[in-house]
Amino acid sequence: MRSYLLLFPCLVLLLAAARAQAVADVDSDGDGLSDFREVHKHFTNPKKTDSDGDGIPDGDWRERREYQYTVRTVVQVMRPVTPEFLTDDYQDVRVLDETPTFVELEVIHYPFNTVESAIHGDRSWRRGAAKMREWTKPGATADWNPSMQKELLSALRADGIDVRKLDDKTAVERVSDWLLKRAKYHDGFSTFITAFDDKGRPYIPEELDGAANGGQREKGLTLEEQWRREISARGMFETKARGSCSSSAIYLNGCLRAVGVPTRIVLCIPLVDANDPRELELVHRGIRHNEVRRVLEAKLRALRGKWASHTFNEVWVGGRWRRLNYSHLGQNIYDKQFFGLMTHVATFRDWADAKMPETIGRFAKTKRVHDVFGGPNPYSAIAVRDEFGKHCRLDNPPRGVERVKVAELQWTDSEKLPAAIRESCKRKGRFGLIARLTDLSGSDALRAFLEGADNRVFLEADGRPTLKVGFEPGCWWYDNGRAWIYVPFGGADRRDLVTGVEYAFVPRNSEDDFVWVVPAGMTVTRR
Repeated sequence: MRSYLLLFPCLVLLLAAARAQAVADVDSDGDGLSDFREVHKHFTNPKKTDSDGDGIPDGDWRERREYQYTVRTVVQVMRPVTPEFLTDDYQDVRVLDETPTFVELEVIHYPFNTVESAIHGDRSWRRGAAKMREWTKPGATADWNPSMQKELLSALRADGIDVRKLDDKTAVERVSDWLLKRAKYHDGFSTFITAFDDKGRPYIPEELDGAANGGQREKGLTLEEQWRREISARGMFETKARGSCSSSAIYLNGCLRAVGVPTRIVLCIPLVDANDPRELELVHRGIRHNEVRRVLEAKLRALRGKWASHTFNEVWVGGRWRRLNYSHLGQNIYDKQFFGLMTHVATFRDWADAKMPETIGRFAKTKRVHDVFGGPNPYSAIAVRDEFGKHCRLDNPPRGVERVKVAELQWTDSEKLPAAIRESCKRKGRFGLIARLTDLSGSDALRAFLEGADNRVFLEADGRPTLKVGFEPGCWWYDNGRAWIYVPFGGADRRDLVTGVEYAFVPRNSEDDFVWVVPAGMTVTRR
């Protein structure tokens, strides 16, 4: 029974959320979809119960997709999962199955919504916020108090930010930016392994003591010092330090509440687990929108071998819950910087409510692979398919093949390299090749190409071990139409490199849309 409690927040929280959202979600035609979502999410007519006149109301699970481009996934997600919050301005969700360990969700994503364009400020926002105490009061991690509140508001005014004179949109944008700049990034370890007792005091479950001790040794901090810098909003405000995304969300959750803005925490995951070839193939075969597929595959490649989830906030602005990703108000689920396409899986009043050590924290820190997921992430997609609704007017231009030519190869210590590149390699201890590139339309084009291309390269020579190297997407130089990129050699490649041997330079080119072009017979020899 304890595991199921993770799924359902208290009744008071649900009623408060329902009352607040009902004010914003007027449904003029009674079809089950709010006017806001019909206009900005579904693209149906908020004045007609049946926009296309086919006898099926717009609120039907299938019908609501007919004017939009959508991506449907079926995903199994480890608890905590909060289904009551998951149908929002960006996705529709229904539960297909659930066990004590995971929840199976059918998710319909609406990547091309216009929600961000509809954010407006409200100068009378304090009246509405006063009725939403569930989302402004302190908590175990959103632990602001009157003394901190007074100090925060005073510091903001000293920097020209008087919250009393600002609408809620401007206040959130300016205050969140100020808070993030004030607290410097401090890499932490405790957000997923810290539990809280009945009085809201943090502790580490015995099973996870090893993970905490390792983190303490690495950072040179006591556990209490680490908690103040990572899981306590007041502590982060006082120490001017914060951790990664979950910690930053805790920090903003507490500090924005202290200035009176209703705030909560949301947890999102990528569309699929990038460590599972089967799930990557689901994306490749199931996404027919060429640009969406390109973005997704590029971001998922970057996530291979990694634990991937993202925690940020929602704030009540303009009479509606709005996504706040660090200081970006209006964060969409479709974004080239954040997983390509995100799935919202949980919402928390306070991070302590998530009870992470009982599920995800134990899973991550003890590295026990669950049979359902089969990999390092606590989720697994079992279906992915996009759909252009029959009334959808979205274009899908064909994806042309992009090519970049390798015009020249030089060793990192070659006198033929530009002096600045050679000196940079020497200073940073880089060894390998520098490739000069042509057929580029600009640095942004090169960056996009490197995200999409297969960057693996083989150096082949008869009778010698093949060296498996690759273009380094994070190390390149671009100047007035000329570009060079680093091809690093690892320790094994450097050891197997034989001087005086002519190696053919052969890009693998496993991606159809992004192709490295190498002149016939291009070779390299280490003298």
